[in-house]
Amino acid sequence: MAHPPTPSRSNDDEKPGHEFSELAHTVTVPALPRDTIRLAADGHTVLLPQPTSDPNDPLNWSWTKKHLVLFTIAWGALCADFTSASGAPTLFVQAEQWGITPSAANQPNAINILFGGLGGLIWVPMSSFWGRAPILFWTTIGGFIVSIGTAVSPTYECYFAMRVLTALFLTAGQTMSIAFLRDMFFVHERARKIGLWAALYIASPYLGPCLSNFVMHGTHHWPNVFWLCTGVVGLQIIFVLAFVDETWYNRDKHSYDQPIRRTGISGRLMRLTGFWQLRCHQTYFPRTWPTCKRFAKTITRPAFFLICLSYFLTFAWAIGINISTGILFAEPKAAGGYGFSNKGVGFLYFTPIGGIFFGEIFGHFFNDYLARSYIHKHKGVFQPEVRLWMIYISIIVMIPGLVLLGQALQFHLNVTAIVFGWGMHTFGLMTMSVAVTAYALDSYPTIPAELGGWINFARTFGGFSVGYFQSPWEHKVGVAVSFGTQAAIVAVAALPVLVVHIYGRRMRQRFGEIA
Repeated sequence: MAHPPTPSRSNDDEKPGHEFSELAHTVTVPALPRDTIRLAADGHTVLLPQPTSDPNDPLNWSWTKKHLVLFTIAWGALCADFTSASGAPTLFVQAEQWGITPSAANQPNAINILFGGLGGLIWVPMSSFWGRAPILFWTTIGGFIVSIGTAVSPTYECYFAMRVLTALFLTAGQTMSIAFLRDMFFVHERARKIGLWAALYIASPYLGPCLSNFVMHGTHHWPNVFWLCTGVVGLQIIFVLAFVDETWYNRDKHSYDQPIRRTGISGRLMRLTGFWQLRCHQTYFPRTWPTCKRFAKTITRPAFFLICLSYFLTFAWAIGINISTGILFAEPKAAGGYGFSNKGVGFLYFTPIGGIFFGEIFGHFFNDYLARSYIHKHKGVFQPEVRLWMIYISIIVMIPGLVLLGQALQFHLNVTAIVFGWGMHTFGLMTMSVAVTAYALDSYPTIPAELGGWINFARTFGGFSVGYFQSPWEHKVGVAVSFGTQAAIVAVAALPVLVVHIYGRRMRQRFGEIA
């Protein structure tokens, strides 16, 4: 798949003036001199950004090293939502132990979601001016410590504090993942890599309660759920120590101006812990205040803001579904629920997980098909807005999924109806998440961490707010009406996407790049 390069200054001293990097403006590939650009192994795909001759350039890393880092950041993204959603099956046992209502027992889970969004606003600027690797390493260490604190919490107040801190630390793995992806992979590879990363990321809010329900069924002891979460975060520490290296590479500097990156375990540990970054910070990394201003400016770009708005309006209901199903599945039949045991509820969570992985399989090939078809039809010209077609497909699938799920829960239809409705919704959620991320990265490729921070904020803030009104709303109007309204809001979410589809290119050109 050929993507258009845009002329830029060289980052390789061997070919001064003949390198190309990525920008968000359209360029026709055939208009460029072919002997001055580097192509992929297929002989026609333009490599964007153009790699240097430096073996330490993350674009030149081996396939194995890149994909081990990819797996690690995907697991890191999983940790945050896995631990966040795992609290739901413990509510009734905790309420009984501490003498509080289930609603009060759920409060730490709601605030956990909020801090999952707010934490990204802290870690994203830090990852830009200190480096990706040390932020991922130290926040994982912090998340591991407070996960242990959650499991051993003797009081409700202690548990509340530990849950909030868990989200604050572990959200770093979610928000910085796009930056790691952008640093290591070429433009034509990113949609598929985002899909692989998102498969774990989007599945985590369902995988957590799935396994936690099994733990509660087997032990009836809520701390065991959080020992499970501690183990998941502990694995992330092992993966980070074994595989992660600093991926930030300043392409404004020539190869001979790059600071020395020592090989071997000791050199990598220096970069992982942040000492290497501190030593060369003044001349190599962006400065702190401009980095913070750039992060704030990112959300002011209309094309990106509208896409985040659409994502906010669609992802919020995933949290609502978790709340509704968690209550209705576990409630006794006499009280209007399904009367499932924790074990039964755990098995039902395989439904959204299956929908997500079907979405990954579909998007893995269809995203590239869309881009290749557009480039072929337009004679080598690529526009980021081609990514938005996938969002329409996602919304079309999510709307009937929400309606079917609401009807099934309201009228106690066969579990098969729940399986299809829930699976359709998560299928659409998965494919939309990849499209939103790919469009943002194609449009503003120089600020991946900032994009990830705001996308994560849109996702988590919607989920946090729904947690407060979902249950009262359903009790007032019924589950079917509630989910039908959610489906209507998802349909409305297509309008910002349509505006960007029509005017996105002009918006990007008018408001320019974010430096």
